[in-house]
Amino acid sequence: MARRHDLLSFIPGVVVPVVHVYSRPSKPERGEQARNVYFRSFTSVFHDDIESTDESFISLLSHAEELIDAGRVREARRLLAQFVERKHLDGRVLPAVAALYMRVGKPEQAVVAMQQAIGQLGDQPELLNTFGLLLASLGRERESREQFEQALRMDESNSEALRNLAFTLHRAGERTEAYAMLVRCFHTAPLSAELRLICGALLELDGRPDEAACCYHDVLELSGVQDQVQLASQRLFVLGIDPGGLVFEEVMERLERECAGIR
Repeated sequence: MARRHDLLSFIPGVVVPVVHVYSRPSKPERGEQARNVYFRSFTSVFHDDIESTDESFISLLSHAEELIDAGRVREARRLLAQFVERKHLDGRVLPAVAALYMRVGKPEQAVVAMQQAIGQLGDQPELLNTFGLLLASLGRERESREQFEQALRMDESNSEALRNLAFTLHRAGERTEAYAMLVRCFHTAPLSAELRLICGALLELDGRPDEAACCYHDVLELSGVQDQVQLASQRLFVLGIDPGGLVFEEVMERLERECAGIR
């Protein structure tokens, strides 16, 4: 029985900050580790009923992942190319095709696959977030930002887009606007572990380690996702700070006061 996969069920807003925060010249090994987390997460992109509509694609995914994990990337690339040539692909599987293209080192084909998915299925916030994350992983931040902004035009309370746009704004030096996005996200999804991870990453970058540690500590309390817990634990270890009595809600109140003039 094929494993069940959910459409776009990976962790937007967690992977992107890891990629960007640690993709610095002085820390190349962390950048590579972050990209690996991104690809593992992105590969879980599926529609709920994909297993009933295209079993052959599930088989392709499993075989390709086995080849990639074994270091046989050329074989995986060839397998993917042969499959795509033979099949007219349903738009619902194209995000997963894009993920495989990324894993085998074919980013331009991944971009095309996502464009085709959006062309077939329409401008859905989930697809726009996914495409934005893919573009962000390629360093195409202006285009990435456009996807997140379009997702918010369609659904102004979309927490994934709020988190993703926050990080993009922060990277562009628009820090107050970035935190304003996170405050909006907090009011939309107050128990989000993803929000706490990205907020911790931005606060850490801005030299606010106590508040960052508070965010990471909350992740350990709320999340059951291994990659999230592992990342939060690593950052707490590096910071070496006990958040003490500071709670996440207080951090968000501080940020909301700082962003009071931004709407």
